[in-house]
Amino acid sequence: MPPARRLIAAFALCAALLVPATADAAKARISGYMPNCHVAVAVASSAPRSAPTIRLARAAVCLINKRRAARGVRRLRINHRLSRAAMWHTHDMVRHRYFGHVSRRGRDVVDRLYGARYLGGRFSWAVGENLAWGSGGRATPRQIVKAWMKSPGHRRNMLDGRYREIGIGVIARGPVRTQLPAATYTTTFGVRR
Repeated sequence: MPPARRLIAAFALCAALLVPATADAAKARISGYMPNCHVAVAVASSAPRSAPTIRLARAAVCLINKRRAARGVRRLRINHRLSRAAMWHTHDMVRHRYFGHVSRRGRDVVDRLYGARYLGGRFSWAVGENLAWGSGGRATPRQIVKAWMKSPGHRRNMLDGRYREIGIGVIARGPVRTQLPAATYTTTFGVRR
């Protein structure tokens, strides 16, 4: 990877140290705008396995968009390619028991977004990625978004006015074994011009 591209990717990344749905199913069910955020937010305090992961994902996106709206920032539109990359990474972390922006094969968010065909062509672009996992009460969408808001890098990604699109992948398992039900979240932010 060229050094400039790696630098852009590294600048846009940050990780949360918080304590399956298929990619095709996620793509089909969470593409585009979500007009019923009030319904999605109703499950925002749901623990993993008490609500389908698609609802946890929708609730997280709605909560992020509420934070953006409160600051006068345009809401994010769900992009199925960003969601595919986010779900692939979430699944990979849970399956291979690691937590980080760079996979065991050395792929970062930019590599994943090229693989999902979000990046490429003659576009200029900016991307970012937030990761989190939690168990028990810390695994709910509300607690994950709250934790991201307390972290300057995560908050910057969520509230960055440049970003127009978001992808999300949620799996109701952690990257490590826990006694309590757990969930792992990946949100991928992007804009292409």
